[in-house]
Amino acid sequence: MRLLRRGGPPGKVLHAMRDRAVWAFDWDGTLIDSIGRTVATYRQIFAELEVPFDDALFRRHYAPDWRRMYRSMGIAEDLWPRIDRRWVELFETEVSALVPGVPEALDWLRTHGHRLALVTAGHRDRIELELRATGLEGYFETCVFGNEVPHQKPDPAPLLLTSRYLGVPTTEIVLVADAGDDMRMAKRAQALPVGVLTGAAQAGSLRAAGAQWVARDVVAAVATLRDG
Repeated sequence: MRLLRRGGPPGKVLHAMRDRAVWAFDWDGTLIDSIGRTVATYRQIFAELEVPFDDALFRRHYAPDWRRMYRSMGIAEDLWPRIDRRWVELFETEVSALVPGVPEALDWLRTHGHRLALVTAGHRDRIELELRATGLEGYFETCVFGNEVPHQKPDPAPLLLTSRYLGVPTTEIVLVADAGDDMRMAKRAQALPVGVLTGAAQAGSLRAAGAQWVARDVVAAVATLRDG
């Protein structure tokens, strides 16, 4: 019978988290606490379009690749450019705060020999601005941005690029993220998917998408190594 650590990952998963060379992270909803602003932005945009929208719809349809979200909600494709322009006007007027404890957690990983990567569906211009604003510029050995990959999550392309840039196999990567598409991407790339609950997805949907363990947040995920 497999033994579980109380409140933590199964022993096999814990060992894999400890032994893998690279910890890769999503950005929105994982390291940065942006989900509240994301929901508020969509709520205003869809109100202007007179399209029904609420938190339940957001959680049901959310995907890192916003085009998949629009499509699943039945938004006409000719409206997407207008939505994207309005998104920039509303969302990018301020920078969300980091999830509490993130810098210390990343520092701990680095000082204990893990390499760090950022794998985000966000565009380079916005993410680099937010990295500077939150003090995380320079923390990651490589960054893969959504506007610089041939295919979006859940396609494995972003993690395959991460693997190539760092010169390690994908089997040496832990991916920590908040969305089902991230978990599916990691599973397809043969990385280790670890979910966090600081985004739109609930634990059950993350596990169904392939998460080997679901932590409260990034800090709790790292704490399993520190305290294990």
